[in-house]
Amino acid sequence: MNKAQLIQRIATSLEQSQASTKPVVEQILQQIHIALSEGEKVFLPQFGTFELRYHLPKSGRNPQTGETMEIAGFNQPSFKAATALKQAVNE
Repeated sequence: MNKAQLIQRIATSLEQSQASTKPVVEQILQQIHIALSEGEKVFLPQFGTFELRYHLPKSGRNPQTGETMEIAGFNQPSFKAATALKQAVNE
């Protein structure tokens, strides 16, 4: 399912137009994006948690020259599914 299909399904289930549903879906996604960029966790009961995980700096090797280089640490967005979602998917 892509974003357009998600909007279509939500609009159908709410008996609303896709044009009125699209800004709501985009606002939800934008607010999750903003919260993560500010370092906050986003917890949605019965669904899961969006959070940042920090990966430590490490040394790597340039494949063209073989030269050792430092790879900077970085934040990676992650999602952990709630138990209710896991159970629903596996039923």
